[in-house]
Amino acid sequence: MGHETMEHILLPDGGVVMVMGGLPGWLFGLAVALVVLLSFVVVEVRGLPDLGSWRLNLTGSKGIHRLLRERWFQPALQLPFVVVFLGTIYIGLFGSFARNLAPVLVWTIWWAALIFAVALLGNLWCLVCPWDALASWITRLGGVFEKKPSLSLGLKLPSWLANVYPAIALFVVLTWMELGWGITNNPRQTATLGLGMVASAVGMGLIFEKKAFCQSFCFVGRISGMYSMFSPVEIRPRDSRVCGVCTTRDCLVGGGAGYACPVELDLGKMDTQARCTSCTECFKSCPTLTPAVKLRAFNQDVGQSASGRMDEAWLCLTLLALTGFHGLSMTPTWQNFTPGTWDIVSWISAWSGLSQLGAFTLGMAAVILVPVLAYTLCIVLAWVWTAKRVAFRELFVGYAYSVLPVALFYHLAHNAMHLFMEGQDVVPLLSDPMGSGADWFGTATLHLEPLIGQDTTWYLQVGLICVGHVAGVLASHRIAKRLFPGERGQAVRSLLPMLVMMVLLSICGLWLMHLDMNMRTGRM
Repeated sequence: MGHETMEHILLPDGGVVMVMGGLPGWLFGLAVALVVLLSFVVVEVRGLPDLGSWRLNLTGSKGIHRLLRERWFQPALQLPFVVVFLGTIYIGLFGSFARNLAPVLVWTIWWAALIFAVALLGNLWCLVCPWDALASWITRLGGVFEKKPSLSLGLKLPSWLANVYPAIALFVVLTWMELGWGITNNPRQTATLGLGMVASAVGMGLIFEKKAFCQSFCFVGRISGMYSMFSPVEIRPRDSRVCGVCTTRDCLVGGGAGYACPVELDLGKMDTQARCTSCTECFKSCPTLTPAVKLRAFNQDVGQSASGRMDEAWLCLTLLALTGFHGLSMTPTWQNFTPGTWDIVSWISAWSGLSQLGAFTLGMAAVILVPVLAYTLCIVLAWVWTAKRVAFRELFVGYAYSVLPVALFYHLAHNAMHLFMEGQDVVPLLSDPMGSGADWFGTATLHLEPLIGQDTTWYLQVGLICVGHVAGVLASHRIAKRLFPGERGQAVRSLLPMLVMMVLLSICGLWLMHLDMNMRTGRM
């Protein structure tokens, strides 16, 4: 298929696949050259300005700070999302299976737009999260206008679960359900997944202390938290000297009108947004008005913290692997719906004798293993070339954060296609959300063009991948300097394998954008 056209393929189940052309060859080649230029000329030779110390306090006004201290502030923001969430579940469960708002609203609009929101505004999703809202209101006996005791049994989460590995496992399962099982086209399964999130949040809230579900199991919150390390928005002390002399640690244990930090963070020791849920409890607890929301330069948390965690490192690698697999799985190279053509899934099925779903699962496992093995090889080389001056574990954990911007911006580039090429599908469904033949707003029969054209989408995708590449290279430099302070030679040796991997990752991302893309447009 040419890169200038779109082809529609009718499936046996009545669905339609629109095959959209990928980046044209000339743009792909130009983008590859740009990646190399950015890596070894702009960053390595000229460098970029360091804005790490620049901060702007967005909550300097007493009125804004007073608003954040109100107990009703977070519930007021959560309420509209709870209403939309419950309405989406109802529509998904009881609306038409063939024409239904729920899958489009959840997977095309919310899931695609969420990553853009996190990159620009930080982890605000956790602030307005509807399933966390319902869990909090139930376990805290409402607790909207005043602080109330919890109904929770207050058990401590077992130490082997007190990490983000459960969230990683659930994210892998969700990706399999989304791409292999086809949950994104199924309103009933989409609604059931939403109910499962609520049930898990409420159930764990009634059994365990703090917010165990948010800390360890919620893949949406943990992914948002990791990506928010790139965001220009942070919660930090207004004056760190105040935290230095504080003996009560109200932000951590709770005080005044605020509950204890649900993810057990000490504001005075925070050096990353990865685990913060932006719940504003620290604003309500602190008697000295020290917590502040600040604006900073992008990419400031990535690789900055000296307290990297192995579970977070694996989450970074999982995000890298699964975002790449997500892109590949939507191409005809992976699964070609044109009869008589070759694709990876059909080849695995014929070779192994597995069903299509079994072949998909085996192929998924193999594909996501490739970047993990490549990264491990880079760390082995760095470890050996630096004469093992730094422990292998420290190198593995430290450099894992440098792939986060690469994963984030490929994720953004991929989501841009969904959001801007398919997002208009929500407009007619808003008039007829249940598929009952209604036309509430007079838009039920509208057939709108994509929000932006195909050419514009290509340029946007190339730009995003290049930005992510530069951010990843800069983060890897920052990590190398931190791991080998005052040892420039050792830092460069440890950095070289990662720079090569960064270039290859960005070229792979561009190659995926170069391939034609299967975009399932629904059922007829």
